[in-house]
Amino acid sequence: MSSDPSSTAALLPIASSARVRAAVGALLRQHRGRTAAVAGLFLMASALGIVTPTCLGRIVDAVSSHAGFATIAGWVIGAGAGAIGAAIVMLWAVRMLAGLVQDMLATLREDAFASAMRLPVSAIDDGESADLLSRVTGDVDAVAEAGGNVAPTLLSAGFAIGVSVVALTALDPWLALAGVAAAPFYALGTRAFLRRSRVVFREVRVREAARSQAVLDAVEAIDTLTAFNEQEHALERVRERAESSIRMQVEGVRVTNRLFRWINAGELVGLAAILCTGFLLHSAAAITVGTVTTAALLFHRLFDPVGQLIFGLDDIQRATIGLARLVGVIDLAPAAVAARESASDAAPKRTAVIEAAGIEVRDVTFRYPSTGRGISEVTLQVEQGTTAALVGTSGSGKSTLARVIAGHHPPTSGSVHLAPGGGTPYYLSQELHHFRGTIADNLRLVAPGASHDDMVAALRAVGAGWAVEAMATDLAEDPSANPVAPLDEGRIQQLAVARAFLADPEVVILDEATADVGLHHRDAVEEAIGVLRQGRTALLIAHRLQQAASAEQIIVFADGRATQRGTHEELLATDGPYRSSWLVQTPSTPAPQTTPEETETP
Repeated sequence: MSSDPSSTAALLPIASSARVRAAVGALLRQHRGRTAAVAGLFLMASALGIVTPTCLGRIVDAVSSHAGFATIAGWVIGAGAGAIGAAIVMLWAVRMLAGLVQDMLATLREDAFASAMRLPVSAIDDGESADLLSRVTGDVDAVAEAGGNVAPTLLSAGFAIGVSVVALTALDPWLALAGVAAAPFYALGTRAFLRRSRVVFREVRVREAARSQAVLDAVEAIDTLTAFNEQEHALERVRERAESSIRMQVEGVRVTNRLFRWINAGELVGLAAILCTGFLLHSAAAITVGTVTTAALLFHRLFDPVGQLIFGLDDIQRATIGLARLVGVIDLAPAAVAARESASDAAPKRTAVIEAAGIEVRDVTFRYPSTGRGISEVTLQVEQGTTAALVGTSGSGKSTLARVIAGHHPPTSGSVHLAPGGGTPYYLSQELHHFRGTIADNLRLVAPGASHDDMVAALRAVGAGWAVEAMATDLAEDPSANPVAPLDEGRIQQLAVARAFLADPEVVILDEATADVGLHHRDAVEEAIGVLRQGRTALLIAHRLQQAASAEQIIVFADGRATQRGTHEELLATDGPYRSSWLVQTPSTPAPQTTPEETETP
């Protein structure tokens, strides 16, 4: 079976089986009384469940011995009462279990979400964020489905099997021993299923996450992929990961079908053995026909519970993998925080330099701990008051470098230096954040003491006149009870640029700040960003080359390294990825002709 290495590697840790059992045990201990009550009700329902087959066997003996109508009617009433009682108690047990499972799941969901929020950026910010997304969505859903639908069925099946086996043994040990003939089929089939299914279903989840990530990368980075003529590569990556996911799902169906064959064979052999043994014992006058009937009904009663228990292993395996992935996230948070603090103490420090450079990066290397991807030995200098644009395909390392400079990740080696008095760089990403409250509330997040005039000036500077009018409306009415109306993505990002303008940083990092802005608003947001860049040291990660063209220097990234650098004109005059990408993205724009003497500057 072929596989995509990128899709089979677990990006975030998966907890061991022992750790999952410990986590579930801890949750159960929080609800000891309810857990005991649920177990007692399921046991009672299973005990009532054997009343009906016992009464049916008595009815056979009563008919065979020509007993009176009253005797037979009594056993019929007993059979009906047993069935009704079992159903009522089972409904009660299932209802109590549902409440217990939902409370436990709520605790688990809260723990997983809280731990995910405490994870350091480097743990998930390596371009494979779909792994975490699939855990807090798909895995939670898998556990919820198992807890709400599968757990009641499996608990009922487990107690029914235990009570039925005890009853069959008490009825006649030889008949019970005959039924054991089915056990090897169940055991062998279940063993083979468990050995293979855990691997298969874990791979299904991992490959589904990898497929989702490939789709996200292709959709979110469409402009960059188009600029660098990488669309076919991205589509091929989606296709390979989708096919890999489908192949593993098909393998999961094959594993389950093999289990079905083992179970059916066991049922056939076990029932035949009981009937044959019963025939021999009855021929020797050791037992009655009614006893054989009861034994056959008790064994037949095991068909559904055994099938549910074993077939439910499919869902249990999925839920177990989901639990292992969720517990892996929960356990990762404290360890990752400690590792981050240790790495921060040992990592090269960000220091200011005497030179006039606004940003200076010296031989910086950084690797994400989960995938090993990152940047290698990058050197960069951005003069104060100028803009450096980083371009390249998704995963090339440009955003990773920006986050290292912003202080999100400590470099593995090398150093980052900022000009004296520059302060912490202001980082503006492509993610859209519209906070609750008025426009003034949104702006004062970065400058709590900003006056109304300061905010108006910031809004007008970035071309957000609509926000000035909205602020005036807020002041005319009740600002505390009149939050800003829902905004589209363009206006949300304009507010974000206005916040950055109000913060007035010396260094600003713009990480594809217009990537999630629609075409209708893109020009307005780009104009606002242009105003923000004026007079500041700026690092611009561009998903469209037209954005980078106005920068004083452009650095082309590939595989975590700077492969080209220069001005827009210099790069267009040089054969290389930038020139090729520019011609693909703007085919109507003539480019300067290269000469043999013109070479790229590494």
